[in-house]
Amino acid sequence: MKRRFLIATHSTLAEGFANALKFFAGDDIDVTYINAYVDGKPIDEEIDSYFSTLKDEEELVILTDLLAGSVNQKLYKYISREHTHILTGTNLALALSLVLESADGYLTNECINGLVNASKDNIVYMNEFQAEVDEDDE
Repeated sequence: MKRRFLIATHSTLAEGFANALKFFAGDDIDVTYINAYVDGKPIDEEIDSYFSTLKDEEELVILTDLLAGSVNQKLYKYISREHTHILTGTNLALALSLVLESADGYLTNECINGLVNASKDNIVYMNEFQAEVDEDDE
């Protein structure tokens, strides 16, 4: 079983995520990115071309930027593909935890939900966080 990652976002955010993942996890990870709409062309052909390279037994984790965004909507049609997981509103903590998750078996819904919930803890309004830390120190 092989796990592959597709990051698709508006503009060049996807490329930035892919570069950051390789920085932390190494160049051996199988991550592809789609920078949507940077060249004025629809992304449908690029998406279809990517999916034509997948083998049925390969697991695919798709990360997109916006729930109601067109990129996420275009990839949603692949939700019924076996061993495919689509996550949106991604952040680097989530992407990295998914990349570093053991590939000994397919990801379970429980595992993915746990990683999603843990990644939410990385979204912090630091002004208030700092105030809480200062109050705890007194």
